[in-house]
Amino acid sequence: MGAIVLPLLLALLLLYVLVYLARLAGQALARSREVTRFQFEAKALLAQVDPILEGLATRTDSARRQLVPPDEILPDLESGATTLEAARASADQIRAPQQGRVLREAMGEDVDRAIRAVAMIQHGCQQAVSGYGRGAELEAQTAVKRGYLNLLHARESLATHVAEAVRLEPVMPGRAPRRARM
Repeated sequence: MGAIVLPLLLALLLLYVLVYLARLAGQALARSREVTRFQFEAKALLAQVDPILEGLATRTDSARRQLVPPDEILPDLESGATTLEAARASADQIRAPQQGRVLREAMGEDVDRAIRAVAMIQHGCQQAVSGYGRGAELEAQTAVKRGYLNLLHARESLATHVAEAVRLEPVMPGRAPRRARM
């Protein structure tokens, strides 16, 4: 009787350990997939927004340096603002793991910042086109310059936050991230 019970208990213990390890492996795989999906979606957001910001910055710089008239870039700014608003909706749809939620919010705020920058540039260009007198001209130049700088900063900040998202590692429950354990 004892010869049968002991191997049976050991087999049950081994089965329990294997099930537990399989569960841990499944959790690790799920968290890894979650982080990988977040990284992919963050990179896709950057790929969607960065060319728009680059194009708008180039056009705005041309207007700022008075190489092109301000009314010439207004259609570009309008289409850029529309595209950035769609990108903001995309940023809200990004599914982030627990440790990436702050980054997701920061990326959304960066897109918001870019939208506000475009609105400021639009205001400056409209002021330059319809303004009267030296005061309106200075206000227009200031608005365009501030918007341009905000656009550059939003682009840089978004790239930084996406780079941080790419460096994320999956975190298992009950365990500190690798950097914190060292």
